[in-house]
Amino acid sequence: MPDYWIKISETEEEDVRHHHYLISAEDETQVRKSAMKFMESFIDDDENPDKIENGFAFFNKAVMVRLESIKETTKEKFKEFLLKTHTIDMTEPKTKPSR
Repeated sequence: MPDYWIKISETEEEDVRHHHYLISAEDETQVRKSAMKFMESFIDDDENPDKIENGFAFFNKAVMVRLESIKETTKEKFKEFLLKTHTIDMTEPKTKPSR
């Protein structure tokens, strides 16, 4: 079963956050279905979100959660992305001393 990388945006006023998830599914149709089900319960405090195009609106449209993209990937590529975005490299840059 292939792996898919989904990107979800969460917008509250001017603040936009991006969330990345890995889903294993038979095809993109199944991925979209699973992502929509996941997003429907994205915010626990609103049990009845409004369905909007590619997502849901919570708290009378104060928070919008949308499926931004789906792309086929591998677990290894997804792990590499997570490591790059969540690793702080404190080593000194390797530069030649100036003369």
